[in-house]
Amino acid sequence: MTAPSARTLRRTTLAAAIGNTVETYDYAVYGFLATVLAKIFFPAASPGTALLSSFAVFGSAFLARPAGALVFGPVADRLGRRPALVASLLLMAGVSTVIGLLPATASIGIAAPILLVLLRFAQGLAAGGEYTTALIYVAEFAPPHRRGALSARVQVGSLAGLLTGAIVVLSLNAALTTQQMLAWGWRVPFLLALPIGAVGLYLRSKLGETPEFTAARTPRQRTSWSAVLLLTGVSVLHVIGFYMVYTYLQNYLIQHHLSPVTATTVIAFALFVGLFLVIAGGKLADRKGKAPVLLGTSLAVLVVTYPLFAALSATPPLWLMVCCTLVLSAGPALYSGVAPITYIELVPVRVRGSVVALSYNVVVAVLGGSAVFVCQALVEATGDPRSPAYLLLAAAAVSAVAAVAFARHSAKEPDSAPALETSR
Repeated sequence: MTAPSARTLRRTTLAAAIGNTVETYDYAVYGFLATVLAKIFFPAASPGTALLSSFAVFGSAFLARPAGALVFGPVADRLGRRPALVASLLLMAGVSTVIGLLPATASIGIAAPILLVLLRFAQGLAAGGEYTTALIYVAEFAPPHRRGALSARVQVGSLAGLLTGAIVVLSLNAALTTQQMLAWGWRVPFLLALPIGAVGLYLRSKLGETPEFTAARTPRQRTSWSAVLLLTGVSVLHVIGFYMVYTYLQNYLIQHHLSPVTATTVIAFALFVGLFLVIAGGKLADRKGKAPVLLGTSLAVLVVTYPLFAALSATPPLWLMVCCTLVLSAGPALYSGVAPITYIELVPVRVRGSVVALSYNVVVAVLGGSAVFVCQALVEATGDPRSPAYLLLAAAAVSAVAAVAFARHSAKEPDSAPALETSR
């Protein structure tokens, strides 16, 4: 088989990553606009209740992700990776556009929040098939010696979406008055998903099927439970690290006397640095091997997390807060550059779409969807502002054990993905 050209790899990676950009862009926009959306869709409630209702709607997308995996995973395995990628992006960009056009509660009453819940659920369905299918597509196209680096660029697309969402909302807040944001400004970020999605759909429409999927003729394959457990264990730090650093930490900084704009700017800077760290993690995996990078970054997170939360909880000067945030985000960013290719190589081609999507999205639904709540609950229960560190420490410990187990499996089966079984 002829290796794909550099131009083909660039187009393939961009087409795959742009869907994840739309996914996390929508996530960021909703999160940053939560207080505005609370007033628009839950105007009769008290401010606190309205905000809780807004976040509950936000969380409905997490609950839908495993269902989305059950829909899009089999499509990717039976019809091909490309149809699943096109369908998930079409649904995601379309739903975001509809949210931007949705009438407020003042116009159509209770139908407005009901429709918002349904639309967020539909976004969760799309997200359940988007990220993992994009990872699979890039990994199956990439040369073996570049799989880590190229797969990491899909994760870069996710961080780019968060960064873009933060910049768009910050810009609107700076340019518009509060009344303008409530009247029409909140719609703009959602509607911007349409042109981004249109570009992505155009790029994906030009894609062919992956060589691995085309070459895989075995109609029935299955993966062992040990592979699923390994995949789950590796994904724990990936998921919790992502949602803690790039979602919860903003609120944590605000609680420790940073203004919302300053806290968002600090997280945006961490996201920008994270773009390069993710790629570095993927390249390290290609050069040094996946297991050493997984284990090394997990151990680094175990070492630095508690001291960094202790420093942040003491409300240090701004420059020190920025430094602590960057160091705290570095480990999860490096880790997320290598974890995705590990998922792909644990599962055989013909069931890869279904198994990877369902395993990963169950972890996202259970741990990613609850990470912010658990962190805040730890602070409330213990009265200790350093206590959120315990969740990240637990995640790093689980993933360190998984990294050791992955290394042992790789040593037993150096020429194939570990723990694979094929039924003929």
